[in-house]
Amino acid sequence: MPRFLDHRPDLQTERLSLRRPADRDVDAIVNAVGDWDVARRLARVPYPYTPDDARFFLERIVPAEWVWAITLRGSDHLVGVVGLTPQEHADMAELGYWLAPAHWGHGLMTEAARAVIAFGFDHLGLPALTSGYFEDNPASGRVLAKLGFVETDRALRPCVAIGGDVRAVRVILERPAAWTGAA
Repeated sequence: MPRFLDHRPDLQTERLSLRRPADRDVDAIVNAVGDWDVARRLARVPYPYTPDDARFFLERIVPAEWVWAITLRGSDHLVGVVGLTPQEHADMAELGYWLAPAHWGHGLMTEAARAVIAFGFDHLGLPALTSGYFEDNPASGRVLAKLGFVETDRALRPCVAIGGDVRAVRVILERPAAWTGAA
């Protein structure tokens, strides 16, 4: 790992199209991640979030991780991001995501993440995926539970936007023995 980083096919779900984030997404990324309610729930983003931060994401993070822009089918407007971050010392990746607040509560993240999980198991052959959420973000915990993740531990995790450690829940999803590609 990382392997096959150049292989990042567009993914389709019933309501969503997932594609590689691009320069045209800078404004949408800044508007969403620049919202305090989004930034404070993410480990790796600064606040305030600027166009330079979005360009850093596009130039440095996107090429190094499997990251997709989430768009509604029939629209090219980015409403969120979902991806897998390769883990340095394991044949695993960490699922991470965010969604613009206007799209919360509609099941879109569960749908997008399910497609990315299938990619991780089917195309990358990963035996397991990790993820996590801050304790004060139970909605993210519900998304991960719906996807089949189970809690492994609780610990402090750095949050750049807050500028310190935050209580977090770590979870794992092991590839089912009878995995058929239908997450």
